[in-house]
Amino acid sequence: MTAPNRKNQVPPPPKPGWAIYLRTSGDENQKPELSRERQRTMIQMSFLESSDLPIYDEYIDVLTGKDPRRKAYQRMLSDARAGKFSHVVVERADRFGRDDTEALRAIDELNACGIAVRFANAPDLAPIDPDDRVLVTLTFVLARRESALMGIRVKGGLKAKRQSGGYAGRAPDGYLNMRGQTELDQRSEMGRISYWIEPDPTRAHIWKEAWALLLTGTLSVGEIAEALHAKGYCARNGKPFVIVGKTGTRRPLTDKLLRAFHDWTYAGWVVSECDNIAPKTIRGKWEPLVSTEDFETGLAILQRLLNESDEQAS
Repeated sequence: MTAPNRKNQVPPPPKPGWAIYLRTSGDENQKPELSRERQRTMIQMSFLESSDLPIYDEYIDVLTGKDPRRKAYQRMLSDARAGKFSHVVVERADRFGRDDTEALRAIDELNACGIAVRFANAPDLAPIDPDDRVLVTLTFVLARRESALMGIRVKGGLKAKRQSGGYAGRAPDGYLNMRGQTELDQRSEMGRISYWIEPDPTRAHIWKEAWALLLTGTLSVGEIAEALHAKGYCARNGKPFVIVGKTGTRRPLTDKLLRAFHDWTYAGWVVSECDNIAPKTIRGKWEPLVSTEDFETGLAILQRLLNESDEQAS
């Protein structure tokens, strides 16, 4: 956090009251509302039930603790500088932040404003006390270590999924991400919840038509975009395949089409540069929208179009 120069400013005395800070990492790995409720319960039991101080506000972020630009976190610090409360409480130190340098700097700034920071899982711990500060710093170090280990485990899990023919990540346009209970005999390997992709019944036909147009070999990518636009089709995000300006100028979204025409997912193959998985080595466990032969024919057509464009440019 970058704060303006306040060397000559005397912070106002804080008004008695609690600021509650709640943070969850994101919607992908947990249900934020359940995590927040658990955090509230621990904070309530550890401090609020036995305190006569009012609750000023609750600050909530759903974002990694590594990023100090969290909106609620920054709003809390701004309110602290204005003296709107006297105490900040979080469930545990790493909820405050996983960047120990930033978090300890912010704790020091709060202390300079006369505001105490408390952790519900260690009610007697005062981060300003020299001995307690060692424990707080260790908490941040352990949280950072756990975050690094989690990243390694996630990468390993994604690699294993790809090598077994699964799809990792958001499904490309024309497919849907699916999830469901894993069969009992497969839970030891796949866990309780399985994730896969399958053709989107409302959009798969658009991409089948796009490949059919490409395979004619007579249309440029821009002309394919125009043909899809003429049928009223649009991209998954709602954008039309051709942007028409106020003066009638037309800009086909060729980049999106080119990415799709080069994505082996549509031909049913797992491809990953980071895991060194080359095309046509691992068959995906999903239904392809185009055959491998047609996909490769399409790549050849795109290369021919590129060569012709280069020749015209020269």
